[in-house]
Amino acid sequence: MTARSFNIFLKLTIYLGFILQLSHGFEVIQPKSRTINPDGSVTVTCEHTADVKTVQDVGLRAASLTDSSKKQLLCRKGKKDCKNITMLQENPNKWHFIMLHIGPQAMNMKYECEFTVKIGDLDYTETGTPTILLPGQKEGPCMIHPTLPPASHHLRWILIGLLALIVLYSCVISSLYISLRCCYQEPENCTYVEMRKAPQPRNPPVDIYCG
Repeated sequence: MTARSFNIFLKLTIYLGFILQLSHGFEVIQPKSRTINPDGSVTVTCEHTADVKTVQDVGLRAASLTDSSKKQLLCRKGKKDCKNITMLQENPNKWHFIMLHIGPQAMNMKYECEFTVKIGDLDYTETGTPTILLPGQKEGPCMIHPTLPPASHHLRWILIGLLALIVLYSCVISSLYISLRCCYQEPENCTYVEMRKAPQPRNPPVDIYCG
C-alpha cells in the first residue's frame, strides 16, 4: 500500500467514524439555572435523547464558575456515599439530583450532567450545558401572635358572665311587666248587659174540669 492509498484510507475511516458517531449521537438536556428553595435545597434534572432502555452510567459533576478544567464528581449511578445529594430516576431517560443544605460555596459552582449509554457494542458519553444556581427567597421570621395574660383572660369571662346576667334580668322584668299590665288593664269598648229574670204572669191559668 502506497502512502497515497494509506492517506485515502485514513481519511475515509475518519469520515465514516464521524458519520457513525453522528448517527448514534445523543443530546443531554439540563436547565440553564435553578433557584434555591427556601429550605436550602435544589433539584437539577438531567435528561438524554438516546433511544435506549437503560443507561450505563449517569452522574453529576461540579466545576468552579471561573475554572471549568477541574471537575468534581458529586454523585453517580450506583454510588451510595453521595453527600447531601439524593438521586432519583423518573424514567430511563430522565434523572433528578436533589441537593440539600446549599451553602455559599455551592453557589459558586456550576453543575454538569453526564450520561453514558451503550449503542450496539460501543459506549457513548455526552455531557450537558452546566446549570448555575440562583439565590432564592429566604424564609421570613416566624410571626408570634400575642396571647392574653391569664388575668386578662379571666376578666374577659367575668365580663361575659355579667353581661349574660343583665340580659337575663332584663328579659324577666319585661315579662313580668307585660303580664301585670294585661291583668290589671280595664277592658275597653265593652257593653254591660244586665241579666234579669223573666216576669211572672199576672193571671195564672185555671184548670177547667169537664165532667
